[in-house]
Amino acid sequence: MKPEKVFILANLKARGKSRNQLEEAIELIQNHLPVELIYTTSAEDAKERAATLSQNADNIVVACGGDGTINSVIQNFSENGTLGIIPSGTANVIARELGIPLNFRDAAKNLLTAAVQKVDVGLCNGRRFLFVAGTGFDAQVAANVSPALKKFLGKFAYHIASFKELVTYSPPTLRIKFRDDRPEVKGQFVLIANMRRYGGDLFFAPAARHDDGKLDLIVLKKFNPSSLLKLFNFARRTAPFPSEVAEQFQAESFTINSDAECPYQLDGETFSGTDTFYFSVNRKKINILTP
Repeated sequence: MKPEKVFILANLKARGKSRNQLEEAIELIQNHLPVELIYTTSAEDAKERAATLSQNADNIVVACGGDGTINSVIQNFSENGTLGIIPSGTANVIARELGIPLNFRDAAKNLLTAAVQKVDVGLCNGRRFLFVAGTGFDAQVAANVSPALKKFLGKFAYHIASFKELVTYSPPTLRIKFRDDRPEVKGQFVLIANMRRYGGDLFFAPAARHDDGKLDLIVLKKFNPSSLLKLFNFARRTAPFPSEVAEQFQAESFTINSDAECPYQLDGETFSGTDTFYFSVNRKKINILTP
């Protein structure tokens, strides 16, 4: 069935192309389908608009922004809705993983020619995520990245913030309890991946797949500069997996308990500290337009 209308929810604060470039790209769509361009005012605004618009299965609801914008849009997205993506962020991990063009014009064309792919959605304490979640260190880094530095340096702003945090960071002890008969696992840093990429060209979980109904866990047993560097080199694909300092798992659902409250991040969006994290794969996949 041909869609009735395309609604583009655009985040003007995202680090990407200009408004004029977006509007020029939209002209390509208008030759085939009615289009409404909506500039959202906040993450909450994007979430509410997407929730309403996605109720109509004949609409295509498009997130134009970075991974954080997409994360906001999917929070209350209807299971009958169809999501399109026009990437305009810092790393654009979700778009890269799904093969969506990073160029505005090509991404707009993709909305007309793409097929619907059903993509797994991760859940953490009731919130959705598409590519990654993290407890502790990386969430603290993401929360402390300067917006001005992020806009100027892009993904390199996170590297600078990481080095700063390493100096004073005190890791919590995390206990992972699976819902099957596997024994409890203990570590000081955990990444939970639904897609291969973490950010940029880092692959902490290269075996992760967004359509297998599972989440991939990378558990760092002891958090220190040496073990982190070994894991980082693996993610850069310059070294084998450091099994002496880290472990890999797959699971549909599990709980992480921390001995101290720590922040967490979902697709790069940070949330305040807690000591219990309930993870699972949502029973319903999300429909996304991909090449």
